[in-house]
Amino acid sequence: MTSNAATNVTNLPSPLKQETLEHISAHVPVPTYDRSETKCGIVHMSVGGFHRSHQAVYFDEALSLFGGDWSICGVGLMPNDQDHIDTLRSQDGLYTVLERSAKEDKAYVVGSMTEVLHAPSQTQEVLDKLANPQTKILSLTITEKGYCYKADGNLNADNDLLQQDVKDLSAPKTALGYIVAGLKLRKENGITPYTVMSCDNLPGNGHLTHKLVLQFANLIDSELANWIDENVSFPNAMVDRITPVTTPEIADLVGQKFLINDKWPVVCEDYKQWVLEDKFVNGRPQLEEVGVQLVPDVDPYEKMKVRLLNGSHSALSYLSYLMGYREVNKAMADPTISKFVRLYMDQDVTPAVPEVPGVDLEAYKDKLIERFANPAISDQVQRLAEDGSAKIPNSILPCIEHQLENGGSIKFAALALAGWFRYLTAIDEDIKPIEIKDPVADKLTAAMKVDPRSVINILGIEEIFGKTLPLNTDFVQEVQQALDSLNENGARKTVEAYIS
Repeated sequence: MTSNAATNVTNLPSPLKQETLEHISAHVPVPTYDRSETKCGIVHMSVGGFHRSHQAVYFDEALSLFGGDWSICGVGLMPNDQDHIDTLRSQDGLYTVLERSAKEDKAYVVGSMTEVLHAPSQTQEVLDKLANPQTKILSLTITEKGYCYKADGNLNADNDLLQQDVKDLSAPKTALGYIVAGLKLRKENGITPYTVMSCDNLPGNGHLTHKLVLQFANLIDSELANWIDENVSFPNAMVDRITPVTTPEIADLVGQKFLINDKWPVVCEDYKQWVLEDKFVNGRPQLEEVGVQLVPDVDPYEKMKVRLLNGSHSALSYLSYLMGYREVNKAMADPTISKFVRLYMDQDVTPAVPEVPGVDLEAYKDKLIERFANPAISDQVQRLAEDGSAKIPNSILPCIEHQLENGGSIKFAALALAGWFRYLTAIDEDIKPIEIKDPVADKLTAAMKVDPRSVINILGIEEIFGKTLPLNTDFVQEVQQALDSLNENGARKTVEAYIS
């Protein structure tokens, strides 16, 4: 399913459409199945780079081997998704995956997305698709903030958009609204429900989605909530593939090197993993035949990935940014940062990772370091730094809590948190502004402005840190000590002191 660069560089790039696939197939692999014959068994919310580099690739591989009605209807949930949905529509749902490693670039065209819809402007069409008996699975990559939940894991019923959905479910504004509206229509029409499959980096993503859907449905109709609880499955999943934002340079590269004029390709590493609970109420593709690990319990795999990969991403991002790095691979080429990341993994995280069946944790960590340092991916440090308030409670804080309970090290995790707090002052070490992208950016930056040299105010944000952790004096002292050093000595000298 891969191809090296086209040899005849004198050819002009072909526009990516169904009718040009035969011509493009001379340069890169393209779908071998008849896309017009497959029906959409999967509705996916929302269509971004990660879904297109990960789940859609697995579905494409399954369609190539087995056919069946398992193509995807991709749904853009947000108003600003319009341009991307229009682009995919203009390309008949086709797009190029560019896999990059230190050794080579490979590309292939994915065809599993055969329909696309823009929810804000095509609300009824999305609801009709959810109510259609052909739809067997509703999958999600809506990021942490799309689930509208509070720090305690319960529904944030005060969310303005959720409140609008409670008042009028005929035109949902949220993913939860669409999930429940679709299930309500299926219940009313006697149609077997779809499986709700979260593919986001959340602890127990299936369990969490199940709980939030029920809590929201209870605000609408308790009988509906009971029906969902009894009839709908919410499998847990762990997903992994580093997928940076597609830049114009990537689209140019796809055109020049592989002779495809693709307006929205996706770029990713040459590694992917999907561990999935085999818990589907209305059928599924033969995913186990295309590399998906179907397991009875995803929890240990998910804890391993979220705590080691996602937590390390956050840990390195803030300190790297303060040290002047903007690209992850360049940061990881700095021995000071790469050693910090490995010590963070080894001393503060590994003890908090349960035993994972069939996985060598040392080899897994080695592979993570290699992936982070991949020079062909060049992920952005600031992208990893986004949405810390949603990521850190899931990836870093559980490790700190485990270590405090068991007398283990929190030294490097405390430095990672202090790096985040220093970053949230929104001024870097060269007195240049930092753009803070976070669902609660105003609250975070306001807490640090009260006293940029103290951790007390920001640790008081209960929806992030809870009630117990900020009362632990050992924890508070460790983080305060790290922040003091960052303020007095700067990021580089501080990290060097911590790793020496």
